[in-house]
Amino acid sequence: MAADVLAPGFWEIGAYKNNVRRMKDGIDELDDFTKMIRERADIEAKYGKTMQQFAEKWKAHVDRAVQSGSIKKAWLGVLEEAEAISVQHNRVRERLMEEVVKTLALYRKENYHPSAFRAPKEIREAEEGFERAQRKWKKLYEKLESSKKAYYSACRQEKSALVNLTNGQADSSLSQDGTQKLRDRLEKCREDVQKSRTIYEKNIAEITQYRAPYIEDMTFEFEKCQAMEMKRSRFLVEMVRAAQQVLVDLAKNNKFAQLHGSLEEQLRTCDENALTSDLQSWSAVNGKDANTEWPAFEEYTEQIRTIATRGNHNSSNAVILTKQVTKTDDIPGPATVPATYSDNGKSSDSDTNTFDSRKNAIHKDKTHSGQQNQDKQWENRVALDSPPLSTTTPDSAKYGDFEELHTKSMATVLYDYSPLENDEIPLQKGETIEVLSDADSLGWCTGRKNGEVGLFPASYVQVM
Repeated sequence: MAADVLAPGFWEIGAYKNNVRRMKDGIDELDDFTKMIRERADIEAKYGKTMQQFAEKWKAHVDRAVQSGSIKKAWLGVLEEAEAISVQHNRVRERLMEEVVKTLALYRKENYHPSAFRAPKEIREAEEGFERAQRKWKKLYEKLESSKKAYYSACRQEKSALVNLTNGQADSSLSQDGTQKLRDRLEKCREDVQKSRTIYEKNIAEITQYRAPYIEDMTFEFEKCQAMEMKRSRFLVEMVRAAQQVLVDLAKNNKFAQLHGSLEEQLRTCDENALTSDLQSWSAVNGKDANTEWPAFEEYTEQIRTIATRGNHNSSNAVILTKQVTKTDDIPGPATVPATYSDNGKSSDSDTNTFDSRKNAIHKDKTHSGQQNQDKQWENRVALDSPPLSTTTPDSAKYGDFEELHTKSMATVLYDYSPLENDEIPLQKGETIEVLSDADSLGWCTGRKNGEVGLFPASYVQVM
């Protein structure tokens, strides 16, 4: 509660509660200021994180899409400034939490101790101190007020009796006895007035005599509250200054000046000469200055080609076949000759070695399908000139491994799936399928359904 809306006073009974309430409001001020600094720290953290994400996003884009040169360097310089801003704002957040919020929490812990009641111990002690200081004064004051009321009541009765006596004397119909009774009542009221007045004056003297000790006790308790409030106010001002200093350090940070100075210097280097140099570099690679081999007459020579696999050449079980081929106009020479066979007669083509690599090859090398067809034609031509190494066909080699797999678990199909490749199997929601292998790096599993073995997406089923 604000001080300007509290009822004024201090010496009256119970008026000390304004000071007790001020202590409570002071604690609330510390909590509110702490809450505000926390909110500012969260804003700084969110801003720093957003700026960092912004810098990372656009830096990746620039690295990927912008050609090397002066423009790319300048562009990256701007993004480096964003990263530096992110770092500084994260630093502001850390300083606000370390230098302000933690200090506020420590001060509150050391100066306001919890008690069995909801209010802190210091507030309870202040309230009890004021109650002790006012206890005797309160009794004397209540006694004084009671005697005051009795005196005022006696005075009103005396005045009423006097009016009745005056009216009775003017009334001729009233007997002498009636008039005498009114006169006796007036005398009785006057005696009561004198008696109550004496008691009232006595209580006034008694409470006046106790006023000095009362003032001393109340002043002592009040000064304790004033000292606590001064300590709290000084501390809160220090915390406001600490928060302001953190923000000033951000505004006056020399790193920003150095960073922008470096950026300005870098931008000044992006002049006509730098741009011309970039264009010349481009021309040397992709323009009129690029190196090339112009067509020239070449004498015919016989060539020796090696038939080898595209897979692992270091396999100890692999057999490398070579054949001297005379390149003529009738038989075009292949770019690559894949044909390596292991001792067991199965193809060791890297496209069929493992489930993962074959799926990867299907998705990555579709653009080379024409070249692969040419390679297969060359394998067939070589096979005519060489004795067969195995009766296993390429297709059976690709799918022979599936027959050696054993059921790892049963799974329930969650979604329908229509095959996109010949080596995939269809799925229908609700049916059961045998899982023969774990998911590879592309998320595909080997499975068996109705005796048919093939691939399916691992995320489309749930293991039972």
